[in-house]
Amino acid sequence: MRAALAVTLLVCTIALGGCSMSEPTGGGGDQVADPMTDEQAEAQVVDVGRQLRTVAGLQDVGGGFSFESCNDQGEPPYRGLVEMSAQLPPGTDTDTYARRVADAMVAAGWTDGPPPGKKPFGTVIHRDGVMVVMGPGNVDGLLAFTISGECRNTTDHRDDGKTVGRDVTPELLSGS
Repeated sequence: MRAALAVTLLVCTIALGGCSMSEPTGGGGDQVADPMTDEQAEAQVVDVGRQLRTVAGLQDVGGGFSFESCNDQGEPPYRGLVEMSAQLPPGTDTDTYARRVADAMVAAGWTDGPPPGKKPFGTVIHRDGVMVVMGPGNVDGLLAFTISGECRNTTDHRDDGKTVGRDVTPELLSGS
């Protein structure tokens, strides 16, 4: 029940989120040197969510996926975006648990902190163009994750409904 509520809140957050990590660059998908398909952009961030779950041993994971424009005009290019949550262990606060998750991921090859030029709020790790920001969830007892992929999807998603979140909990829970 708690996971269903968390997923519902995450999908609503994605749908209403706007340009949370937009970059002040112009539109025009033709500027992307090595474009990603929709499937590649989604896999890039869902795979990271799955890796977070397995490497850090996350419990009660749920999340949603959407495409996010990389500019303020809502034009291509887009990035894949996963917003997910996990249950905090009993007696553990958000900051302590986020640090524990980040340390586990750094031990698995991730870099601590944001990429150069980025200054998001929260506990941050990055690798291969993907950034993970961790912080308090919308529901007490949850750690929230925002997983932002690379701005390499040149499909115009303005009118296809793919900027509205959809549940990817089964994908996050699949595999090892």
